[in-house]
Amino acid sequence: MSFFSYIFCVIFFVAGVVGAYLIPDNTLALHLKFVLVGAWGSVMGLIFYSLSCRKLREAEENYTELLNTQSRSPKTEYVPVVPSIGDEMQPFERPTKKSPFDSILPPGAVPAAEALKQVKKVPQVFPLDAWNTFCKQILKNRPFPEVVEALEKSLPQLFPKAAGILYMYGGVQTELHKILSFGDYVISDDTIMPAECASFNMGDIVVTNYATGEFTGGCTHLHHHPQGISFCAPIEGLEEHFGILCIQIDKLPEGETLEFWKAKVSIVSATFGLYVANQNLNLRFQQHSIRDPLTGLFNRRYMEESLRREVSAARRHGTPIGIIMMYPDAIDAINKEKGRHAVEQLLWELGQRLPGFIRTEDIPCRFDGNVLCVILPGADSKITLERAERIRREISQLQIAYGDGILSTRLSLGVSVMPDHAQDEGGLIYSAQMALQLSIDNGGNRAVSVDALR
Repeated sequence: MSFFSYIFCVIFFVAGVVGAYLIPDNTLALHLKFVLVGAWGSVMGLIFYSLSCRKLREAEENYTELLNTQSRSPKTEYVPVVPSIGDEMQPFERPTKKSPFDSILPPGAVPAAEALKQVKKVPQVFPLDAWNTFCKQILKNRPFPEVVEALEKSLPQLFPKAAGILYMYGGVQTELHKILSFGDYVISDDTIMPAECASFNMGDIVVTNYATGEFTGGCTHLHHHPQGISFCAPIEGLEEHFGILCIQIDKLPEGETLEFWKAKVSIVSATFGLYVANQNLNLRFQQHSIRDPLTGLFNRRYMEESLRREVSAARRHGTPIGIIMMYPDAIDAINKEKGRHAVEQLLWELGQRLPGFIRTEDIPCRFDGNVLCVILPGADSKITLERAERIRREISQLQIAYGDGILSTRLSLGVSVMPDHAQDEGGLIYSAQMALQLSIDNGGNRAVSVDALR
């Protein structure tokens, strides 16, 4: 089967992947999309295998037919055995046996038998076993470390005699860190800047041929082994950039072309990019299910579930649990002067700063509307009130730039502790709300304990 036919099958496979991605989620679930992609890949692999077998069968049939045609007995010719009188005796020469193809093949042509031998010697250019093993991990939606491990095992088989490295962002979007590498030599550093790879800016595969000096981009990070041909492909999905896959080889294997290797790199990077994008969406969904979209703090549902869990643990171990309710005193004034957007900006800033003023085990939440709260496992009345005072002092010094002006506020805080002020989670929330209301009614900018209500 010709290389162009193979590329045709690859294009159809990629088209199927893109088609599955474009199907709306309300029509076809995400996990079914991956199943559809796997089925489509199996169909295209079967078609490719069938076409190859048919081509091979046709070549063998043509070769057999040619042999049968040339081996038919020629017409009988009568040659005198006894020479005529006067003829000189000539030495007997045995006729040279010629191949039947000598009379029909043009100069320089290769006989069919030899061509078949050469075809059988050509190695399998795309190891389907390695690729299917990697795809199974994706279709099963396995965790990221397991998929990376499968990819690390598959890459040396997909790109024989090559070396490579996979970069992903680690914490910040300004550095790319090595996730895995393979091959007998090092091609790049463990950590690079995105701007060092031309594929980051181009959003496409960048090919660099060091042998011919053909440079399509400026991948300056590939300075450890500047030989042969290198491929840099962005790991992208759903219009997000997650990393870079770099492959480098000194010489392409016999029978494989530059375009075919570029297609292999594209298939691997695109498939892995879609998997990472799907994992990213799942993570965001989980975060949104427990996080408040404005402040980034835990939402009301998560707060209630956590409080119920912490109260149960406090009863088992005989430990206290505190809660702080807080309300920004300047909310009404800011809303009247600058509008709701300014209020949301203030709440967002409070949500970003609040975790820095509490312990790691404390749980900051957005309770309701403009009211925030903090659950303090193991904190008694003294610790809870001290923590509330610290939050009040820190927030009162906060200056937030907003347009041409400054946003600032003070806090009213209500403090309640179990078992001193309540015996269950409902009583704990209610008593903290009563203490918060008392703080607001007394002018705000203060932390009030439930003890003040008695």
